[in-house]
Amino acid sequence: MSLYFLELDIVLDIRPHRTTAYLFGEDSLAAVADTPEEAVDRMEQLVEKVAEAEPWRFRHNISSSEQGGAKKEAAAKPPIQMRTMKVSIPVGQRRRLFQATLNLLVATRWVKKSAPKPGENPAGKGDGATFFRDYLEVFLPEVPLQFEVADTDQLELAIREHLCQYYMVDQRLDELSEFLQPAEGSELAADARFEKRTFEAYPLKIRIEAAPSVQVNDQENSAPTLEAVGEPLHVRLAKKDAPRAFERKAEVDTLLNYLSDEWERSVLLVGPPGVGKTAIVYDAVGRMLSAKGKGRDARAVAALSDTKVWQISGGRLMAGMRYLGEWQERVIEVIAEARRTGAILFADNLVELLEASGNEKYANGIPGLLLPHILSGDLVLVSEARPEQLAHIEQRQPSFLRALRRLPVEAMSPAQTDAVLERVSFRLGREHGVRLSAATRQRIIELTGRFPNASGYPGPAVDLAERMARTHRTRGVQAESEDRPELQPEHAIEAFASQTGLPRELLDAAADFDVSRVEKFFGDAIFDQPDAVAAMVDLVAVIRAGLNPPKRPFGSYFFLGPTGVGKTQTALTLARYLFGSEERMVRFDMSEFQDPWSAARLVGRYKGEQGALVRKVREQPFQVILLDEIEKAHSSVFDLLLQVMGEGRITDALGQTVSMTGSVIIMTSNLGSEGPESFGFDAAGPDAAAKRQLAERQHFRSAVEAFFRPEFVGRIDRIIAFDSLGRGTARRLVERALEEALSREGLKRRNIQVRVADPVIEYLIRVGFDERYGARPLRQVVESHITAILANTVSAESGLRDATLEFRMVDGLPSLEQV
Repeated sequence: MSLYFLELDIVLDIRPHRTTAYLFGEDSLAAVADTPEEAVDRMEQLVEKVAEAEPWRFRHNISSSEQGGAKKEAAAKPPIQMRTMKVSIPVGQRRRLFQATLNLLVATRWVKKSAPKPGENPAGKGDGATFFRDYLEVFLPEVPLQFEVADTDQLELAIREHLCQYYMVDQRLDELSEFLQPAEGSELAADARFEKRTFEAYPLKIRIEAAPSVQVNDQENSAPTLEAVGEPLHVRLAKKDAPRAFERKAEVDTLLNYLSDEWERSVLLVGPPGVGKTAIVYDAVGRMLSAKGKGRDARAVAALSDTKVWQISGGRLMAGMRYLGEWQERVIEVIAEARRTGAILFADNLVELLEASGNEKYANGIPGLLLPHILSGDLVLVSEARPEQLAHIEQRQPSFLRALRRLPVEAMSPAQTDAVLERVSFRLGREHGVRLSAATRQRIIELTGRFPNASGYPGPAVDLAERMARTHRTRGVQAESEDRPELQPEHAIEAFASQTGLPRELLDAAADFDVSRVEKFFGDAIFDQPDAVAAMVDLVAVIRAGLNPPKRPFGSYFFLGPTGVGKTQTALTLARYLFGSEERMVRFDMSEFQDPWSAARLVGRYKGEQGALVRKVREQPFQVILLDEIEKAHSSVFDLLLQVMGEGRITDALGQTVSMTGSVIIMTSNLGSEGPESFGFDAAGPDAAAKRQLAERQHFRSAVEAFFRPEFVGRIDRIIAFDSLGRGTARRLVERALEEALSREGLKRRNIQVRVADPVIEYLIRVGFDERYGARPLRQVVESHITAILANTVSAESGLRDATLEFRMVDGLPSLEQV
């Protein structure tokens, strides 16, 4: 039994209901508790765990003194000073640069270190005498950063330089927003971070007893923490129907060879979603369990035959962990158990694993704890990442990324995907009693190729095949020798239509398609806007013909015109036709996105919750996205939309790409809505209406080109100017509003029929029509003059049923009478 002491410095950040304990100079270790005493105890327990698992970790803190014998005792108080400092750094948001002031906790202490003699070259030889000088060790535990300076006058400048070096300029605002100094009188002034807080330095001496390693086999093979937070793939995949990676033999062989090497055994599989990265890992584990292989592969499989594989995730590591010290202790235990048992850890999302702490100040803790063991070869980690995530990981954790051998996994070709579907067909036969015909496999590939998303083959094709099989499964399981019923191409069309909402006539070239029916559908819902109707009909025809650009949204449209002329109604009608429901239109009021953080709110903040737009598209890739009053948004939103409209994708804060190729982007605006009234065409002239209409359209387009940058306007497929409503349109709008009001559930349930006399309709038009506000006042006047009277009558006469009522004009006002 060996014995040694550790002398450590703890920094305590004490607030009214919470204390955080930081270990000076260790940015990956911290503990939180309700009181300072509990925080110190938690930190002590954490240090003991780390020292037991990683004896070399605190080699610079080992003390030769063994006086006292108490497990914990106070040492001489170190000269640590703590303060909060205000530091200004430049931050960027979508090509805009400005200064932000941060309020940071800074801990410092003076130390003596050897240094070159004054005037002597650091690499040169002196007279053999050792020269020491004082350095100021600086520790910013919340960020975290640690460095040294030679002079206190350099402290603020050094903090600023290190922050600017550590955080990229366009990410500082998101990553350091928690530390922004609040403006006078702002709501942030009452935030918990700026509440009353005190700081203390707590010196700690801990006695470490290093016991000899236990040699009992049961204890060596036990892994209680891994059993709690991981899934044993060596158990789940030890069955006959374990998942296989079809057409991926080369990748599986390479993975097995990497894992059986003596050095650099940790592997990162890199490829788009859906290409089969997880299936490759599962197949490799299955080969390890069955000990099947030939040649070099046989040697690799034999070397791994008794290896256990645990699937973990950042979320499961953090589950139930209330305090920082708890999850760090759990990670240390996972590492120790994996090392002791020789197990392989598999995490199917590397970004989620590295940033799982949920607290951006300490997210470096997980990679910081894993990396030394990966580099030494004591720990083997297999993980996955998308190609676009590599830049994000490289920026945040370059050393961790370099420690993993990369195994690229490319998307399959249609021919390879067909071979995979053929193999999958036999599995579907065993599980669901149905198989795929050759024609069906081709139709699946055609449909998923026409409407691609961020996933690569074979993923989307296999998902659609499994959806079809679940829908049309046969009861009972036939013998292997019996024929299974085969699913046909129409089943693929039916399943894809159900999945996307797209109508069958747009997916099936053999289905009847009549352009005049499409024109009537839109014309019945959008009154007197021929350009808008024509644009929507053209979009439908392009999708039907398969001529929509594969790497862009279905369409990007800019609707211009005064309020109430049918812009939103057009978007709703398109959602109803393309995707089967008006609920497949998601609306964003862009007046709520006027600040510099607007783009981050749409795509998500670093280590924060998903952005609003990203979340909606992930939930439903096929939908109409309405960006209402786009001109009110911050310029950073316009930059974001350049990627959406030009490339059909959006990248979130974690570097993950979200496909927008199944969406229709519609932007609305009131730009230039005041202009047309001043054109002054003679209403009595024969061509006055046409001239006024043409002038309005030219005016609105000029307003767009004057407001937005050319590269933004150039990515819009079509700019559509909506005409102001005339009195003829007003009558149709009133009639539709009446039809909706008089078909409501309360009247149907009582079997009450309501008629409206023509003079009443004329009265509603006269009272409600206003060219400036379009259809909205007309709907409002129907509600106030018709619906309200009906509601009062039905409520007053509770027994009124099976009746016919009629609105007539009486003394110049609508009156309701029973017929």
